[in-house]
Amino acid sequence: MQFSDDTKPNFDAIKSAVDDLNAAHDLDIAIRPIRIDQFDAGYSYEINAEFLRLIEDSGLLIADLTHGNMNVYQEIGYLMGLNQGKGLAHENFLLVHNASIGDMRKDIGFNIAGVKQLRLNDTNALREAVKEQVSKFYGLG
Repeated sequence: MQFSDDTKPNFDAIKSAVDDLNAAHDLDIAIRPIRIDQFDAGYSYEINAEFLRLIEDSGLLIADLTHGNMNVYQEIGYLMGLNQGKGLAHENFLLVHNASIGDMRKDIGFNIAGVKQLRLNDTNALREAVKEQVSKFYGLG
């Protein structure tokens, strides 16, 4: 996702959804925002390679399309290519968009418009929808 003041409610909604599931099911699903601007490995590294490695290690990647950030599209495309190369279905990512913050007509490109997305109009609805989808992904019923 684009991490900015106006998209912070999206991150908070996603984090709250995961926290709710952890509390309700006595789990420890970790939500890890992948922010290269805050990542510090203690050594020099190629930023893109490290970022892609972190994506590969994700269980479920939640990608926020709000504001149509080009980096988010690269990350989704990388994971889709990785899945295809391994002969896997695209079942390890969740695409979300909050229309109360962004503009779907500008944010969502035609090349990804055919992939299922959670397109919502407010932050609370985003939270509840993410909670439902993450619950289904992990088989929590």
